[in-house]
Amino acid sequence: MKWTSAILLTATCIGLHGAAALAADAPLPLRKAGKWEQKTLMEEGGKKHEQTLTICIDGDMERNTAVASDAEHKSSCTKYEVKKDGDKVVIDATCKMNGRDVESLTEMRGDFQNTFDVKISSTTSGMQDSQSISIKRVIEQQGKYLGESCGDLKAGEAMGTDGTKVMVQ
Repeated sequence: MKWTSAILLTATCIGLHGAAALAADAPLPLRKAGKWEQKTLMEEGGKKHEQTLTICIDGDMERNTAVASDAEHKSSCTKYEVKKDGDKVVIDATCKMNGRDVESLTEMRGDFQNTFDVKISSTTSGMQDSQSISIKRVIEQQGKYLGESCGDLKAGEAMGTDGTKVMVQ
């Protein structure tokens, strides 16, 4: 398992909660504290990467992550619109991350108490090795609440299907 990808993908989902303070008309829910299964499929450059993590969500950590994410979005995004559209929350963003422009459209569904579905479509553009690049990426995540007890996982810890653990929150 590529843990850099695990951390990135988990952080992507966690980071989306930070928009709650930016749009009072469409607040985003925080995941319920406890044990979650999170399946992620990322497609980039015609290649697909899949992973499944079991994550222990701590309520205080979830709220703190949302506050930190909110501050980052306020400082790095020129556009950050969060709107309710039927049964989903849609986030339209234009940000500057690591010196590159990132345009993204995120769709979130679910109650975040038992299940959630997130789809992020993004294009990252900028310079790399003196060449202009444009990277299209689609990330789809599904989360399922497994229960209040995290078992042998610590708060903020994730475990891959191979049993390897890493702190992600």
